[in-house]
Amino acid sequence: MSQDDIIKKPETSTGPTRRQFLGAAGAAAGAAAIGGVATEAQAKRKRNPSRGGTVRFATRSDSRGLDMHRNYYYYVSHPLAATSMGMMDLNLKMEPVPGIAVGHEVSNGNKTYTFNLRKGATYHNGEDVDAASIKWNLERILDPKVGHSFVRSAVKDVGKIDVVDKWTVRLHLNNPSAVLVPNLTYYPIQFMAPGSVDKADTHPVGCGPFKFKSWKKFDSTVMERFENWYETDDQGNALPYLDGLVGRPKKEDRVRLTALRTGEVDLIDNMSYADGATFEKEYGDKFNTWPVPQVGTGYIGFNWKNGPFSPKNPHGKLLRQAAAHAVNHEAVHQAVFNGVSSPAPAFYSDVSPWYMPEIKRRYEFDPDKARFLIKKAGAQGEPIILLSRDAYAYMHQTGEIVHAMLSEVGLNVKHEIHPYSVLKSKWRKGEFHLDSSANSYRPDPDAWYGRSVYSEAGSTKLRTGFKNERADKLILEAQNTLDKGKRHELYMEVENIVNEELPMLYTHYIPLIQAGVKKLKGYQPAFPGPYSTQRAGLRTAYMS
Repeated sequence: MSQDDIIKKPETSTGPTRRQFLGAAGAAAGAAAIGGVATEAQAKRKRNPSRGGTVRFATRSDSRGLDMHRNYYYYVSHPLAATSMGMMDLNLKMEPVPGIAVGHEVSNGNKTYTFNLRKGATYHNGEDVDAASIKWNLERILDPKVGHSFVRSAVKDVGKIDVVDKWTVRLHLNNPSAVLVPNLTYYPIQFMAPGSVDKADTHPVGCGPFKFKSWKKFDSTVMERFENWYETDDQGNALPYLDGLVGRPKKEDRVRLTALRTGEVDLIDNMSYADGATFEKEYGDKFNTWPVPQVGTGYIGFNWKNGPFSPKNPHGKLLRQAAAHAVNHEAVHQAVFNGVSSPAPAFYSDVSPWYMPEIKRRYEFDPDKARFLIKKAGAQGEPIILLSRDAYAYMHQTGEIVHAMLSEVGLNVKHEIHPYSVLKSKWRKGEFHLDSSANSYRPDPDAWYGRSVYSEAGSTKLRTGFKNERADKLILEAQNTLDKGKRHELYMEVENIVNEELPMLYTHYIPLIQAGVKKLKGYQPAFPGPYSTQRAGLRTAYMS
């Protein structure tokens, strides 16, 4: 089901418009399926006693803190993401579907959103997830003294919030927006019980499938099943199946793999591509491996603010084209990703509803042409600083290969690998020319184009400094366009501009490889992450 399917077009164009997804019939039908309204029958849901157990899950990252508004629980790697939900959920097609809200209406030119909440949903302390609690959560998130900047950015257009009744909340936006609904998925907007706020830093109380028990930073996060969660499987059995989860954050890929092989953990969230190439052959009798469809894309960013690739240099575009022609995507494909990935001509891969097969790479691998353009620009031996982040191997490995390729065609490249804090300082000061990076967050395309291509976005200003009036106009129009087909056309034009002007050169789609013990049953990985996907992930997994 696409967003177009669930949002009905208004009958007239005069007065307040009204678009509604999932009416009362769908909400009622959901009592026996995922996304249903809680009923007396739901309170008597079955639980198959053979399904249970505790999964020890080794993740790449840990949460910085427990307050889900001051921090954010990244849905792929942060174990605490399992403890909360947002207004919307995500399905296996990476589309927003009912979560805490079972329906919504859009009116007033995309400036007023009225959400109908799920009756019977509760926080882990028994408080109702009602309109008053949603208002409290959003106002706390919007408070710049409390809400994390990344979390606030998802609801930045929200102004006044009205409690219409106990199960209805209305959001009045300061600016029209078509991206509020996908932004209200539980990453990064997560709800906590208002009555628990004094313990937010020590014992978070959310409304997700698992409830918090304990946390030792960089050691373990212990959670147990929330028995009164609203989601069920196709047969009406209560979800989740598991009795509990234990998160074991381990930063290094090899350390996580060792923990799996030695029996310390049951599931790991990311395996190195080098290990993934041989693991199934060597250990397939003991472990399962799963490729994870990922809306994540690697790229080489160009500094448009200053330096040789900047428009301030009369030959800046020639040099960006030269760099693009110098990159052998197939070599990166094999050397960094062991053939697991695929080259990226646009940001979204074919697993995304925003895939653009019409987009073709503008500058193909042609080192002779790269040398010609560099000579034409008089830039032989030009000093180039290429940055990469230390935390992700594929970033600095891609950086190393690009370093060699650019050096081969006549540029004098210095490759620097730094932690994020150092990178951020260098981006801000403009002390770089190229940046080997990647992005993967929020499945709606505004998360990429509106944050990393739009010239007024903080991330764009910090990093590439890209400015293009036509691209800006298209992105703003897309932000206020509910029709998915029309938005798709607008973003395709933006991608054509990106491919031509090169604020960044897309390199590869970034897959993930997960692995787990054979006795982990019912597990189906998906892009939104192991906690956040309807009918998948650790919601439907159990230990045999």
